[in-house]
Amino acid sequence: MGHEVVVASGPEVTAATISLVDVLVVGAEQVREKSEWFSRLRAQIRAAEVSVLGMAASLAEEDIIPLMEIGVDDYLVAPFDPVDVRARIALFERRCYAFMRRQSHEESARGEIERLAAIIQTQNDIALAGLDLDVVMRLIAERAMILCGAGGAAVGIIEGEEMFYRVCTGYSKQFEGARLPIANTMAGSSVLRGEVMRTDDTERDPRANVETARRLKVRSMLNVPLKRDNQTVGVLSIASQVPFAFVDSDERTLELMAGLLGAAMGNAAEHAAKQALMTEVASIVTALQESQHLFDSFLNNNPALAYMKDEAGRRVFANEPFRRFFGLSPGLDVSTIPDEQFMPTETVAHLREQDDQAFKSGQPSVSESMIPTPEGEQRQFLTYRFIARNSSGQRFLGGVSFDITERKAAEEALRRSEESFRALIEGSPEAIFVHRGGPLLYVNPSACSFLRLKANELVGRSLLDFVHPEDRSAAGGMLDGMPSRGSSSRVREIRFQPPGGGLLTAEISSLRLVFAGQPATLVSARDLTERKQIQARLVVADRLASVGTLAAGVAHEINNPLAFVISNLSFLTEELHTISSLLPEGQLGELEEVLAETNEGVNRVRLIVQDLKTFSRGDEELPTAVDLRRGIDSALALARGELRHRATVVKEVAEVPLVEGSEARFGQVVLNLLINAAHAIAAGQPDKNEIRVVLRSESNHAIIEVKDTGCGMPREVLDRIFDPFFTTKPVGVGTGLGLSICHGIITGFGGEITASSDLGKGSTFRISLPALRSKLKAG
Repeated sequence: MGHEVVVASGPEVTAATISLVDVLVVGAEQVREKSEWFSRLRAQIRAAEVSVLGMAASLAEEDIIPLMEIGVDDYLVAPFDPVDVRARIALFERRCYAFMRRQSHEESARGEIERLAAIIQTQNDIALAGLDLDVVMRLIAERAMILCGAGGAAVGIIEGEEMFYRVCTGYSKQFEGARLPIANTMAGSSVLRGEVMRTDDTERDPRANVETARRLKVRSMLNVPLKRDNQTVGVLSIASQVPFAFVDSDERTLELMAGLLGAAMGNAAEHAAKQALMTEVASIVTALQESQHLFDSFLNNNPALAYMKDEAGRRVFANEPFRRFFGLSPGLDVSTIPDEQFMPTETVAHLREQDDQAFKSGQPSVSESMIPTPEGEQRQFLTYRFIARNSSGQRFLGGVSFDITERKAAEEALRRSEESFRALIEGSPEAIFVHRGGPLLYVNPSACSFLRLKANELVGRSLLDFVHPEDRSAAGGMLDGMPSRGSSSRVREIRFQPPGGGLLTAEISSLRLVFAGQPATLVSARDLTERKQIQARLVVADRLASVGTLAAGVAHEINNPLAFVISNLSFLTEELHTISSLLPEGQLGELEEVLAETNEGVNRVRLIVQDLKTFSRGDEELPTAVDLRRGIDSALALARGELRHRATVVKEVAEVPLVEGSEARFGQVVLNLLINAAHAIAAGQPDKNEIRVVLRSESNHAIIEVKDTGCGMPREVLDRIFDPFFTTKPVGVGTGLGLSICHGIITGFGGEITASSDLGKGSTFRISLPALRSKLKAG
């Protein structure tokens, strides 16, 4: 079934044998004959949490009772069905895995110092295990699996072009004895490169063979090359069924374990070379010396300051880095030198207080302290304290101190840099957006003002959601920090649509940076809307200047023939009254009406000429008191021919106060609105459409409303209808000046003109004029 089996009987079963197995299988017959050996090993079995499975020939009492007396965890009765065996093995595997995880969690809770203590203990265990390389490999594999919280561990040895998995444990047991090509495995890649390789998630790591990982149920892996005499000879691997199972401390732990194993392999190789020349006793002594040397080398070559104190506070051990830091000679007995001799009194008191607390609690602790050098330079240390015992049970305080001065300085510099960066971004007048290729991670206050939303309404959404649909494809590359295809520009104009409506034009740029410790993209947007509007107004002003020059000439040219027309109309009127007695009855009134309408039309032409003159030299017409009803009636009369084929005209005119202005000008405005309303309705169905003209009072103002049931206007058109030269009519049909002139006339007399529209339902223009304040009289 793929499991390793160790067969032993009676006295052959020792504590060493039990330490190698997860399940101890005993037969009822052997228990009856040799029960004393089991009683002798019961304590070791319980301490190792080894499960005991009994095997009985039958359900008879003579077979079952001996098994019950020794306290088996479970038993099977012949014939032994493979299904039952597999079920028991699966149960014991779960128990074993739970035990290993429990051990792993306990080790993790004790922190980094306990890891170091466990590694040191492993070194001692290696020394005690002798030079049996298989035992050492299995010990290190199992200890590495427990310390790192892995589900399986393996030791692979390079043999030619293959990796021979010599020792495997946990659910990696199935690989033991397997041979795989070095080039086809991640462990082989670690060996070939001579570096640590960690896979946090095989589903996402392109280096991993996903199909094999899924088949083996491996999600996390950590591989460390085994080196002997600076030569890579194999690999120490651990694996887990969960992603992101291993952290940096696990890497360091596994590297130390690999170093121990590499040293042990070196010791074994050296032992094998000298085996023929040395006696068994000499070999053991040499191995112990090498182990002690390795222990001393480990502590003395470690950059940390390591020391041990007894409960009286005497320093009984200090490694070489400790001695070098305080300027102590290598052979000096540190137990005879008080701490006050090489540290200030206040520093000694502070450290002694922390040592006493560790002794009292008996628990590992971590603290930061400032310790000066003999020259007085202040250095900051991170110290791990733990309790160790010797073989007689005497307690000692172990301390390992790491110099973190440079790291603290770097952290402080980074903090100041981040604060400066944040202050700069927060105060930037440009809108700043930060993302990692999707939802926004950060926006500054200017970005909130730019899009008219709060920060919590922007964070989590994509910036593309606010870009005009026509600009999204061009903006995509820029927003990711990369220029669009076919363009090398890092700056581009993009249109944005805030949720509240409107259109904003911004100049955007982007760059890649590190935000919150990870790569991100910063997008800055400079609002060009106001600048664009100023540029548009400058263009309009330039066009108006040109039109003004043209208007002056046109007005002059039209005024001359217009004067003849007006003069002739006056002459015709006088002559008509002269010959009135010669005309048939009723014809005089008809002719007078025609001449009156002609005069009204000529006056309209005169006003148009004055409009043109407005662009060149302004309007010099003086305001008078105006009755708006007359202006509305006049405009309706002039527009009658344009309106009758398109809509039914409804007039609602109430008494309103006089207003200050020009009756002709106000009539011109109403006429323009009526003509626009007519053009918004298709000709041919006047009975189905309506143009309503309303005159009413409201809050000491006279209100004129022109409503139609025409086609209406979309929002983008409605926002620009009063802009000069803006028109939706074909070229040559409309000038785009009508509503602009209306707006100028109304606002020039202190009034207000607004518009509202529903697309497909019609539009309403509303004029509000203040009531007359002066003592002008209607003329």
